[in-house]
Amino acid sequence: MFQFSGKLKRLLWPNDLSKCSESVLPFVISVAKKYDAEVHVLYVAEDLTQHEPWYGDFDPGHARHIMEWEKKKAQERLQQLCRKYLADCAAYAKHVVVGNPAREILKFINDHDIDIVVMCRKGAGGDFKMGSVAQRVALNAPVPVMLGPGDSDMSWR
Repeated sequence: MFQFSGKLKRLLWPNDLSKCSESVLPFVISVAKKYDAEVHVLYVAEDLTQHEPWYGDFDPGHARHIMEWEKKKAQERLQQLCRKYLADCAAYAKHVVVGNPAREILKFINDHDIDIVVMCRKGAGGDFKMGSVAQRVALNAPVPVMLGPGDSDMSWR
């Protein structure tokens, strides 16, 4: 069971590089500054080699090539976001991993002793009020999860 000690040392901001993910930045920055917490920005690239070959066999090398390109582009974009918005925070770190997004976020929380998660409640392709990744993380995380609405305007930028 989670017990709040009054200190938040490590904040996780799962980021799928969507406008929705970016919309929770005011919350990320506010919590990070208030508690002098380090911010961990996590991008999870979907593992394309783990999908069923519905349309026949595919070349796993091609899938790996696409995933490597995605990881490289995600690193570049995370670097831009961090430099632009997190420069005033105590510390930040960027992470790009491959796998199932919800599982990787939950694994990251445990592996890095995360104290709080701040994320958007829906992903890049979400048409519903809450996405499956946010729902799985909120229901299974061992720490508090702050879900931003994601549909607010971004006039703070």
